[in-house]
Amino acid sequence: MTQVDVYPFKKYVLALGPGRDIAPGQSINERYWVLSPGVWHDTQAPEPPEYPDTVSVDALPYLRAYPHQLHVPTVYGECKLPNGPVLLLDNAPIDRHGRLLPTLGAAWADATPFRQMYWCWQLFNLWPHLYGMNMAASLTAPEAIHIDGWRVRLSNLLPGQPALHGLANVIANLLHKSIPAVADNLQPILDQCSTSPADFDRILEQLNRLLLGYAMPIEMTTEVAGTTSSGQLPQNEDACYPSKVELDRSSMADLPGLPRIAIVCDGVGGHAGGEIASQTVVRSLQLQLRGLLAELAEQEEPLAPYVVMGQIEAAIRVANNLVANQNDSQGRTERQRMGTTLVAAMMIPQRIPTPNGYEQVNELYVAHVGDSRAYWITPEACHLLTVDDDVAGREITSGNSYPATAYAREDAGALTQALGTREADGLTPHIERFILDETGVLLLCSDGLSDHQQVETSWANYIGLIVKNIVPLPTAVESWVELANQKNGHDNISVVLMSCKLTGDTVIVEDNVPAPSLTTQQGYPTELTAASKALLYGEGEEPPEIEPPTSAEPPPPKRSLQALVLSILLLIAVSVAGVAGMLLWQNFRPSPPNNLPEPSTAPDS
Repeated sequence: MTQVDVYPFKKYVLALGPGRDIAPGQSINERYWVLSPGVWHDTQAPEPPEYPDTVSVDALPYLRAYPHQLHVPTVYGECKLPNGPVLLLDNAPIDRHGRLLPTLGAAWADATPFRQMYWCWQLFNLWPHLYGMNMAASLTAPEAIHIDGWRVRLSNLLPGQPALHGLANVIANLLHKSIPAVADNLQPILDQCSTSPADFDRILEQLNRLLLGYAMPIEMTTEVAGTTSSGQLPQNEDACYPSKVELDRSSMADLPGLPRIAIVCDGVGGHAGGEIASQTVVRSLQLQLRGLLAELAEQEEPLAPYVVMGQIEAAIRVANNLVANQNDSQGRTERQRMGTTLVAAMMIPQRIPTPNGYEQVNELYVAHVGDSRAYWITPEACHLLTVDDDVAGREITSGNSYPATAYAREDAGALTQALGTREADGLTPHIERFILDETGVLLLCSDGLSDHQQVETSWANYIGLIVKNIVPLPTAVESWVELANQKNGHDNISVVLMSCKLTGDTVIVEDNVPAPSLTTQQGYPTELTAASKALLYGEGEEPPEIEPPTSAEPPPPKRSLQALVLSILLLIAVSVAGVAGMLLWQNFRPSPPNNLPEPSTAPDS
């Protein structure tokens, strides 16, 4: 993960410690502005924050929890104040207007039964990780658990290893806000947490069964498109699936599995090796994942997440050894060994038996090795789903360095692992399971796009155009590549987009007009219109800073899009007027002279 060069919005941090109790509206160290208790605005970002020479005891747990950034904040810096030191946290549950996100208790009553179950699932999955760090008490403090849409986020870590029933009690105290069916189903599982010792694996299995049951009404269609570019380099060492070539040559037999698999690989080891490594892994992995999809289609019972993860990991290790064996056969050693990063996604249809037959639940599995990334993007938010395997991350997780120090290293972005550079026994793939209940886009990319926070800075300009079907998916892929070439351009670029759309959703384009469904890639323009380019790139300007709304009135639409819509409406109006005029003329025109033939008329269509 490279050092942040530009923040797309104001930088808000969460302040912890005895010195944090400062009234809003105060300036701290001529740098931070207090917005509310504990929420500070860094007015000098992205200048490196202040931090001590040695890592403090308070910062250490957050550094060690660095791999769990999806749920746990990271360290930003530390301030020395008269009342005591203050630890500043980045990636905290603060929205883009500087407000703390709602707590689990505040969000529970208005959530769907599926969301309630999904939050429970995430909390129980976090338990063994935080328990091993002596921080499981964070999951028994309701005020520390916040909600960001589908995602559970902690505001701070609390030391302690309480019994599992402490987490169960947090959830049990919310069941009176649930529908009776949720309470009746959850309570027996929560009661098992009070046994000594609690069978955690069995509890997790029962929670997963319950979660899949509440996910059955969620129906989703997927579409996928991808491409690679050499950027400003003479050789392209990236590879992806599906690519343009792959989509063009796909047969009918490929179509059921094609929209469910996405892969990006960024080769390392020079053009003589990186290109071979990335293409080898893409070819091997997509064939194995397609085989896994076919196998799952025959299952009578849904597979547990750890079983699916094990099969995906086995496929990754097979692909790894294909490259490693080539290295060995060619006598490549140390830095000469070719390798590749990997980020892959697979949407798995699990079959759930019910009294009325089988139902289907779509589970999204994301796997990665190296610094290629996955983002889940909706019109409201951009969620980074992966954490880079690089030297900076290694130094942070080991507790040796604050992030600002680690990112400033010359070798900060050097990979700590990649496919093919070693035997599979020394590889640690990262695999996560997600269940989506919202329309959005999964973005997989190499660091040719993600460097310098290009995705975090630009996502809002793209997602609406895709979700509202203004820009088709293959064109959106090309626009992301074009952005990377304009803003980065120092590396090869790979982008794969998987559009995930809830079936039956009404997508609003403009003035409450429903857009056509995203069902095919044929018949779409291959280039962006001038209006779309203006929306995407802002004519070379950075996106404007978003401020809190000052009224309940909706913001005015983009001028270019508004003009386009008005032009279309005007054209329709002129056409209708023309047809009406023709009909009136035909009804009231004078009779032709007797010596002229009656003009012929076209037959009714």
